[in-house]
Amino acid sequence: MHKSPPELASDIGSITASPPQEHNAHPAYRPDIDGLRAVAILSVVVFHAFPTKLRGGFVGVDIFFVISGFLISTIIFRSLQRGDFSFTEFYAHRIKRIFPALILVLAACYAFGWFALLPDEYKQLGKHMAAGAGFVQNFVIWKEAGYFDTASELKPLMHLWSLAIEEQFYLLYPVLIWGAWRMGLNVLTVVILLGLLSFGLNVGGIEKEAIKTFFLPQTRFWELLAGSVLAYVQLYKPAPFAAWLKRSLFHPLVFKQPPAAQRREAVLNNLLSGFGLFLIVLAVFGLHKGKLFPGWWALFPVLGACLLILAGPQAWVNRKILANRLMVFVGLISYPLYLWHWPILAFARIMESETPSRTIRMAAVVLSFVLAWLTYRLVERPIRFGRNTWVKTATLCVLMSVVGYVGYNAFMRDGLGFRMQDREEFAKYFENNPPTLNYTKHHNLLAKYREECNFYDLDNWMEGHPTTAPRTSIDSSCYTPKSNISIFLWGDSHVEQFYYGLKTTLPSNISILQVASSGCAAQVGVKGKVYPEYCQISNEFAIKKIKEHKPSIVIIGQHSGHDSVNDLKEITATLIASGVRKVIILGPVPRWDPFLYKLVIHKFWIDMPRRTFSKIIPDVFNTEKIMKEKYLKNEGGFQYISMIDLFCNEEGCLTYLGSDRKNGLVTFDYGHLTPVASIYAAEKLLAPLILKTLR
Repeated sequence: MHKSPPELASDIGSITASPPQEHNAHPAYRPDIDGLRAVAILSVVVFHAFPTKLRGGFVGVDIFFVISGFLISTIIFRSLQRGDFSFTEFYAHRIKRIFPALILVLAACYAFGWFALLPDEYKQLGKHMAAGAGFVQNFVIWKEAGYFDTASELKPLMHLWSLAIEEQFYLLYPVLIWGAWRMGLNVLTVVILLGLLSFGLNVGGIEKEAIKTFFLPQTRFWELLAGSVLAYVQLYKPAPFAAWLKRSLFHPLVFKQPPAAQRREAVLNNLLSGFGLFLIVLAVFGLHKGKLFPGWWALFPVLGACLLILAGPQAWVNRKILANRLMVFVGLISYPLYLWHWPILAFARIMESETPSRTIRMAAVVLSFVLAWLTYRLVERPIRFGRNTWVKTATLCVLMSVVGYVGYNAFMRDGLGFRMQDREEFAKYFENNPPTLNYTKHHNLLAKYREECNFYDLDNWMEGHPTTAPRTSIDSSCYTPKSNISIFLWGDSHVEQFYYGLKTTLPSNISILQVASSGCAAQVGVKGKVYPEYCQISNEFAIKKIKEHKPSIVIIGQHSGHDSVNDLKEITATLIASGVRKVIILGPVPRWDPFLYKLVIHKFWIDMPRRTFSKIIPDVFNTEKIMKEKYLKNEGGFQYISMIDLFCNEEGCLTYLGSDRKNGLVTFDYGHLTPVASIYAAEKLLAPLILKTLR
C-alpha cells in the first residue's frame, strides 16, 4: 500500500481532487475531455449515418473506452489513497449516470416498435431490451452473429454492446483494484498485466474468432485499462514520467537544438496532443470494416486518445479545438446522443425497407441531437445531481428491472403478434431467426438442401457457441456416388439451394454430390486472404473428392464476389485437369433488402405484384453485367448461367410462383430460394442443361 500522499501536480495534464469531505472524489473538470468525447461521438454518428464518408468512424467507441477507463480509475485510485472509497457510492453514481437516459431510450423503442415492427422484429427487440437492461447485450449480439443473422442495421438496440462492456468493466474492475490495494500489491503492475493479457487475447483471437474478439469483454478491457494506466501515472508518477518524456523527446538525437527549458513543457504537450490527434484522424479516415478489428489496428485510436488526455488542457489542440464551446456541448450530450442516434437510424431503415435517403438520414441525425439535448437537460441532469441519492438510485433500479421484464415478456410471447393480427400468420410462416430457424425446420430445409454436407458447425452455432473451426467430417453420402454418372455442387449456401430442385427433377441414375459450406466461395488456395478455417477445409476437401470421383459436371455457385473473391478461370482449369468434363458457374439470384416476405408485408400487402424491381440489391445486376461481358462466350473455360435471366425480365423479378403468394414466394429471406423456387430453377433451366451435357 502507498505510504504517503502522491504528488498531484503534473506538468502534463494536471488533475486535482474534489473537496476532501466527499467520498469517491471526482477529478477536476476538464473541458477538453468533453471535447474528446465529441470527437468520439461525432465519428460514430457520421459513420452510422453516412458510412462511405467516414469509413473508420466506428473507432469512436474505442476512444470512449479510453476516456471511461481514465476517469473511473482516477476516481478509484484517489479514493483508495484517501481511504474513503465506497462501493455503494461508486455504483450509485454509475446508476444515476447510466440508467436514466437508457431507460428512456429503451421505453421509447418499445413504444415505437409496438406500431412499426413485425412480430419477429418485435420479439428480437424485446430480447435486446432485456439484454440492454441487464448489460449483457454484447454476449447476445455475439451469439446472434453469424451466417443466418439479421443485418445489424435492422437491430435498433445493436449499439448497446459497447455500453455492456463498460458496465461489465465497472462491475469487476473496482473490486479487483480494491483487492490488490488491500493486499499491498503494486496496482500499476496489476493493471498493466491485465491490460497485456487482454491485448494478447485480442490479437491472438482476431483472425480465427473475429466476431467473438470484437464483442467480448476480455478482448476489449485493455482499451479501458489503457486509460487506467494513464490515470495511475498522472496521479502517482507525474513528475518522473514527465521528466522521462522530456529527456527522450528533447535528446540531441531528436532535436539538434532543443527548446529552452522553460518552453519544453508547452512544446511537449503540443507534440503529444498533435500526434494523438493525428493517430485518431488516421484511424477515422484510414480504417474500414474490412480490417480485422480491434486487433493491432485499435492501437491507433487508443494511443491517440491516451496522448490527447496526457497532453493536458493547456496543449494547443486541447485548448483551441477540444475545449471549443461547441465541442464541449456535443461532449456533454454524447451519452444520450449515442443512445438515440442508432435506434432512430435503424427504425428509419426498417420503415423505408431500404437504406434511407440522404435527406432522411440527415433528419435522423438532427432529431438525435435534439432528443439528446432534451434528455440531458430534462432527464440526466435533474437525476444525476442534487439530493435524495438513494431514493433516486432505488427508483432507477426498479424502473430498469421493469423495462427489462417488459422486453423479456415481448420476447417470450413471440413479439406480441396480436398487434398485427392480419399479418402475423404470414410473418410467422417465414420467421427464421436464429437459433430456432423455424422456417428451415418446418420445411425440412436442412435435409432438402443437405446441411450434412456443410463444414460450418451449425450445431455449435445453434447452441450459442459459434466457431470458425470446421466440423470434424461431413456425411459420406455427400461425396460418394451411387451410380456411374455424377454431378458435383460446390460453393456456399447459394449452390446448395439448388440441390432439392435437381434431386426432384433429374433421373435417379444421376448422383448429385455436394460440398457446400455456409459463406464459403469456391477457392483454389487462400492466396493470403483472411479465410475462416472451416472454409479452407471445405474447399480442400471438395477438390480432393472431385479429383477422386471425376464427376461429369461441377456446378459452382456463391452469394457474391464472382471472380473477385476467387479466380474462376483458375478453378476451372484445376477442375478440367482433374478430369471434369464441364464446369458451370451460376450467377447470383435476386437478393432483397429487406427480406422478400417483409417487403410483402410492409409494401405489397394489399396488392402483391408478380414481378417487381423494388428493393432488389443492385449488386446482383452489377455482377451479372460484369460476368456476361467477360464470359459470354465461355472464354473462361466454363459456362456461365444467368439466374437473373431466369427470374427477372423487363417488368421486374419474380416474387412468387403459382397462385399462392405465401407458399409460392421465391425466397424465404434476402436471397435463398424456397423449395418451390429451387424446383422451378431446376425444371426451367438447370436440369435440361445438365441432361443435354450428359448425352
